[in-house]
Amino acid sequence: MTESRTRKPLFTAGSIVRKRPPATPARLAVGAVLFGLCALGAWLTIPRPDVRVINASGQIVTVSVQAGEAAATRQLGVDRVWAVEQDFTPGTLRFQVKLPDRPEVSTTLASPTLPLRVAIAEDGQIAPR
Repeated sequence: MTESRTRKPLFTAGSIVRKRPPATPARLAVGAVLFGLCALGAWLTIPRPDVRVINASGQIVTVSVQAGEAAATRQLGVDRVWAVEQDFTPGTLRFQVKLPDRPEVSTTLASPTLPLRVAIAEDGQIAPR
């Protein structure tokens, strides 16, 4: 007759309580560096808007941004920031600001590089930040 083999369980208490290697300072440093590199890579791949408009006028305003064929318009509340989601090319940007009970104010800025951050003053003028 044939001899039956003894069966071994798939998981034993010894495999569950297996001792891990010690967490030495060198291993912790390597883990921290790898985590930092992954976080930096994730942060660098976040899409950034080309233009940010900050409403520092203290009033609700309507802002229009134009550059070539790309244009965008939005109403901004007090102390709000608008990350313009249009794709603008570096060059001349035209901003039009409509304040309540005032005529529309138009400002043209030459922006050789993007991203560009601008703020709306109390009189409706646009200034780079």
